[in-house]
Amino acid sequence: MKYFKMTYLRVYGSGLVIYTLASFLFFCNPKEETIPVKTPKKVLILGNSITWHPASPSINWFGNWGMAATAADKDFLSLLTDKIKENNEQNEVLGRNVYPFERAYETISLTEFEDLKTFKADIIVIRFGENIAEPERATTPELQGAVNTFVDYLADGRPVKVILTTPFWTNLGVNQNFLALSEQNKWPLIPLHDLSLANENMALERFENSSVGRHPGDLGMERIASRIWAVLANEL
Repeated sequence: MKYFKMTYLRVYGSGLVIYTLASFLFFCNPKEETIPVKTPKKVLILGNSITWHPASPSINWFGNWGMAATAADKDFLSLLTDKIKENNEQNEVLGRNVYPFERAYETISLTEFEDLKTFKADIIVIRFGENIAEPERATTPELQGAVNTFVDYLADGRPVKVILTTPFWTNLGVNQNFLALSEQNKWPLIPLHDLSLANENMALERFENSSVGRHPGDLGMERIASRIWAVLANEL
């Protein structure tokens, strides 16, 4: 705080009278704004063909990205990665098709995913389940144990945050198991299964092969990315 002594002179006839007024004026420096520094995060996205599928001419799929987006930058993984990077350009994203886990979660050796463990993710997004189609496999509680074991393997003793989604195509068995996992572990669960109820979210008109065309088209991919981002943004 600074102050100034101010002196005033007044003249009365031939006399000079001096008045001194101490005026205290204080100046405060503008409060400096503190910009929080965001810690870079590593985000691991586990998926299947909706996340990435190599070219497969036998089914008339010639892309090398999430089936059945029209371009690499229009699948949900690319759209979501853009949002994650906009949040902090130092964030890292790794997406992986883990179809082998879906098809053989009861017996698969998790060492197949050693590189995913070494990525050391801070956040894991589980966006699969479509390939667990058999009711007897989708409904068994063993699925919950397998997913928990998979997460523990990838976490490798570190604290990680996990986000679940339901499958794009309705799968009541997987939905029920994922809901149970969500409640047990306090993991957020994002519903996606309603999207496949509207043809506009798929690419049926673009592909003669219905197994390809039933995958999310550009609009479906965009909606998947938006729903995941609405939850994931709070964890970054």
